[in-house]
Amino acid sequence: MTNHRSRGGTENNPYPSGFYDCSSYTLAHQKRTHACSGHYIRTKALRELILETVRTASTFAITNPDEFMEKVRSASQIRQAEAAKETKRKLNKDRKRITELDNIIKKLYETFAVGRISDERFDSLLAEYETEQKALVASVAEAEQRLSCFEEDTDRAEQFLSLAKKYTDFSELTTTMINEFIDKIIVHSPEKIDGDRVQEVEIYLKFIGRFDLPEPELTAEEAKRQEQLRRHRIKSRERYQKIKAGEHAVGQPFKLTCKCCGEEFESKRSNTLFCTPNCRARFYRQEAAENRSRECVCENCGSTFITTRSDTKYCSDACRTAANRRMQKERNAAKRAAKAEPVLQEIQHTEEPEKKTA
Repeated sequence: MTNHRSRGGTENNPYPSGFYDCSSYTLAHQKRTHACSGHYIRTKALRELILETVRTASTFAITNPDEFMEKVRSASQIRQAEAAKETKRKLNKDRKRITELDNIIKKLYETFAVGRISDERFDSLLAEYETEQKALVASVAEAEQRLSCFEEDTDRAEQFLSLAKKYTDFSELTTTMINEFIDKIIVHSPEKIDGDRVQEVEIYLKFIGRFDLPEPELTAEEAKRQEQLRRHRIKSRERYQKIKAGEHAVGQPFKLTCKCCGEEFESKRSNTLFCTPNCRARFYRQEAAENRSRECVCENCGSTFITTRSDTKYCSDACRTAANRRMQKERNAAKRAAKAEPVLQEIQHTEEPEKKTA
């Protein structure tokens, strides 16, 4: 790919730009012939991908060295150090057995030469020993290859880990970081998936190649931001389709429908949802009220109803009035009882002396 850089400031190119594209495609386009496709990517976007890949891989290698080692050895048949030790033990045992079989076969030939065993017995034993020896030789070769891959992967992982520990700041991508961390970058042609332009970029790091990074869990704010960007892309795509189909002219206001009142209005932006600020405030108040809706039990009639307020106790005005009347009657009865209590105490006080006199 070829890098194109421009400072801007001209009539045709007023803004600075930097991007990579396929040289074969560019040359073929100049010749008006078809070759390859436009593997176009902005330099800024590519640098951001490189920095994020280097930062994530280095941080993961430093914080989780054991898991990082296992991921680097994922292509090898041996991933654990204990398995490598067991393979070494079996390899030494097989080598020792191969040496023993050589001695046994040698003695077998000597025994056959002096005529101690028959031809049939010699042929059967020799075929058995040679079959076992061939199987052991193949097993030894396979084990040696597996151990070699294991040791190479371990060395490569340790080299990358030591390289990552050299850097303490991954906030800015420098030329030195690119030269030390990046082996090669493959930019694929873009594809359309659900209307979005998706482009695969393979970044191969030094020592470990293309490393599958663990996907981080998005926070609530990041997920909300991703959803906002997705809606923005959909709106931009719809606006472009209207312009392309001739339904809208560049520079003319868009005819939209208010999301709250349903009336049509005009706006210079295609993503405007409400005709006035009052409609916007009313819509979000109603949406917030719906989110606060809950089931309550009326304290008067006992029926279940839905409300959006936290202080609602009754299902209707009639129940509220009936409950207020009942409570007022109870309060009046309590007042009358409170007034009548001193009179009863006075009567009881006057009756007690009369009983004592009698």
